[in-house]
Amino acid sequence: MPFVQNFPFFSIYFAILCGIFTLPLGRHAAKWLSIGCHAVLAVLSGFVLAHTLGLEESFVYMMGKFPAPFGNELRVGVLEAFMALLFSTVGLLSIAGGSRDIFKDVPQAKINLHYVMQNMLSAAMLAVIYTNDIFTAYVFIEIIVITACSIVSTKLTGRNLMATMSYLLMSLIGSGMMLLGIGMLYGVTGHLLFPGIQENVALIVATENYKLPLFVLSALFVAGLAIKSALFPFHGWLPDAHASATTSASAVLSGLIVKAYIILLVKLAYNIYGLETMALLFIPHVLMFFALAGIVYGSVKAIRQKNVKLMLSYASISSIGFIYAGISLNTDAGIAAACFHIVAHAVAKAMLFTAAGGLAAVSGGHKDYGSLLGAARRDPFSGAVFIIGAVAMIGIPPFSGFASKLYLATAAMQTPYFIVVIPVAIVLSTFLGIMYYFPVIYSILSKRGEGVPSGEGADAGGELKVLPQPFLYRASLAVFAALTLYIGLFSQQVLSVIERGLAVLG
Repeated sequence: MPFVQNFPFFSIYFAILCGIFTLPLGRHAAKWLSIGCHAVLAVLSGFVLAHTLGLEESFVYMMGKFPAPFGNELRVGVLEAFMALLFSTVGLLSIAGGSRDIFKDVPQAKINLHYVMQNMLSAAMLAVIYTNDIFTAYVFIEIIVITACSIVSTKLTGRNLMATMSYLLMSLIGSGMMLLGIGMLYGVTGHLLFPGIQENVALIVATENYKLPLFVLSALFVAGLAIKSALFPFHGWLPDAHASATTSASAVLSGLIVKAYIILLVKLAYNIYGLETMALLFIPHVLMFFALAGIVYGSVKAIRQKNVKLMLSYASISSIGFIYAGISLNTDAGIAAACFHIVAHAVAKAMLFTAAGGLAAVSGGHKDYGSLLGAARRDPFSGAVFIIGAVAMIGIPPFSGFASKLYLATAAMQTPYFIVVIPVAIVLSTFLGIMYYFPVIYSILSKRGEGVPSGEGADAGGELKVLPQPFLYRASLAVFAALTLYIGLFSQQVLSVIERGLAVLG
């Protein structure tokens, strides 16, 4: 076995170790260990991606060399390696870019805990991406919930605590549904590893035995993942959780965590059910209805917001709808378009939250549109990067959002049922996107500065002091912007990698 095939396990184990060793360190040492941890994860994931691109199929890594049911397995192909690289890179940039806000917003006694949870969260997300075992996926999903709630709550405000409780409650409901589904699945198939489950599910479909239990457990799985990924109408926990967290936590929550659940759903579609069985169980039809509703609802709610982080949070609900719309097409092209949107949204939305944190920092710590008047003039770099992210999410070429919507529309054209509906939804959401991003852009570019209140960062005379942004923040935004442009300009190459990954996923 090539040594590089150990890297997926090393990545998970290394992130856990970094989480453990972060706790007793000093605050600044903990920050640099966390940043270094994610840099190592990105490098390891890059090597794994390069290795899988040279293979014709996925490879299986047996934990401890023990076969199932005594051991556990990781299954790694192009898609898993690519998503691991995406998650590690966005996590690195989000933590580095939001490091100053962590020291400002989080009580000193909680800073180390915040970084511990960031590292553990990355380990859990990588495990969900790589695992070949449904119960292991469930275990690490619960670790994602625990660590994400801990990250949100470390800010220690009333709003954060309420957001954490809402997030935890909804996640527990989704977890309970998934656990019931896993129990039923094991009962009818006798397996927890994906290949064994897939073989028995195919037999159930062919013989029509246990068809009703299969339908029920599938509904439980999909509903549980829909709740956790904030698909409309299960989105209620998302806006407050994402908007009230620190800058780096908001970037990770919106850019990565909800995507980890959707990636697991894609793996279930290919590694357990198959697209034909998905159609027989009517899963795509139900998801399409909620996806289209979410696209419109998220956009309309975003228009009504006057707080930039709340606006970005509701916009994420709309983008989640787009991802589910691609999956609901139940074709390779549709799911590839959904995965591309995962990539585009993860980078652009994490960048937007990071840039919004910088604009707030030069606006007295406030995030409402009135306080942000002229923020881009006080910090031109943050303003420029925020505008790049906004036009990317609206879908203006040559940025990533345009390619994402184009691929989704092209995939819809190949289906008889949604040939018109999805393109209409894309056009509508583009106009709505202009309506909720333009007011923010107008505010930050405004020449009127009298609306900026004194507050955090004000001097003794009550005037706002504009401090230079840290190097880590600027470097992270620069890389974010470059990635957004790269994904847009070289979208075909990115889509090709995704398509190769889906081809060997089943």
